[in-house]
Amino acid sequence: MKAQLRRATAADLPEIALLDGRAFGFHYGEQELDDLRGVLDPDRFVMVHDGDTLVGTAGSYEFAVTPPGGEPVPAEGVTWVSVAATHRRRGILRTMITELHRGYVEAGVPLALLTASEGGIYGRFGYGVATVNRTVEIDRRQADFRPDVPDPGGVRYAETDEVRERVPDIHRRWCARHPGALSRSAAWWDFTLLDRPHQRRGGTARFHLLHADGYAAYRMDGGTCWVVDFFAATDSAHVALWRLLLALDLVPTIITRAVPADDPLPWLLSDPRVVRTESVADGVWARVLGVPAVLAARRYAVDVDAVLQVHDPVQDRGGRFRLHGGPDGAECTPTAAAPDLHVDIRALGSLAFGGPRALTLARAGLIGAEDPGSGGALLRRFDAACTPDREPRHGTGF
Repeated sequence: MKAQLRRATAADLPEIALLDGRAFGFHYGEQELDDLRGVLDPDRFVMVHDGDTLVGTAGSYEFAVTPPGGEPVPAEGVTWVSVAATHRRRGILRTMITELHRGYVEAGVPLALLTASEGGIYGRFGYGVATVNRTVEIDRRQADFRPDVPDPGGVRYAETDEVRERVPDIHRRWCARHPGALSRSAAWWDFTLLDRPHQRRGGTARFHLLHADGYAAYRMDGGTCWVVDFFAATDSAHVALWRLLLALDLVPTIITRAVPADDPLPWLLSDPRVVRTESVADGVWARVLGVPAVLAARRYAVDVDAVLQVHDPVQDRGGRFRLHGGPDGAECTPTAAAPDLHVDIRALGSLAFGGPRALTLARAGLIGAEDPGSGGALLRRFDAACTPDREPRHGTGF
């Protein structure tokens, strides 16, 4: 086979959806395709044909993502990656990913992100796990707040039109506090709040809870409450929203991904055990395409000054860079100085938002000191510098 690769057009969406549906085991209806046209940009998609047959497709959504303590940076969220079962292991995936990355570099986008259907695929393209999805189950009947925890109040039910008007600003403020948080465009909010039956996964329509500084949305499925969106821009809003959710009648169980490992909710309750972790899985994977831009965009917990030799055998986006940063900002520039630390490009994706500890990645062989004897102290400082004050959370699936 000789792959024929080209960019998609708006007219290609039904064919793309057919291939993607075959790959993931479902069908897109006409309503679903019409809804998707509001958020899909065909220029961001590539297609691979074998003759007249579409055998591969991949594209991306435009996002901004928050680095620890910094301003949002542009990122492309790679999605809809599909290869026909008849054409596996012929280099189609690599052809598509290479073309997408080339376009991002040309456009000056420093990061590519994705959520992986299989965990063994994307490391070979330079992606590293940057956030996790932690699913918790709460026994609502046993979830009592400590007597000394105040009730801020201020939560009420809202209709979709008001949510559409007010919640995007709350979400922007939430993003500013959370490393790894993904932006939502106006089109993305429109798509989310359509709340079509296929978006509900068998549950009810969304119930909207609104606070001046927070928002939560939940669905009911039998006696289970699924919290599908939760954004609190202040600690007070966080408490107020959870007070209402944990006061719902006829709800024995609450399930959500909105309680990361460092969330204070268990410690607000008399019995922290009622918040049980049911599963932990990789969330967003990050691929650094512009090392200086990514490392300079974030803040660091302590001052750090190190020369990093970044190894990128996949796309040659590595090199040698001096990182000088701290709580007030950072600079990262190419240098010819001798390296202090060696960093695999996959590890750099993981460190972009402060997910896995640098010391943990070093134990896995993805980071190492140039001089193992004297470099231990610098590696520990690099670890401390890269650790943010909050666990990264992306907050938006794509």
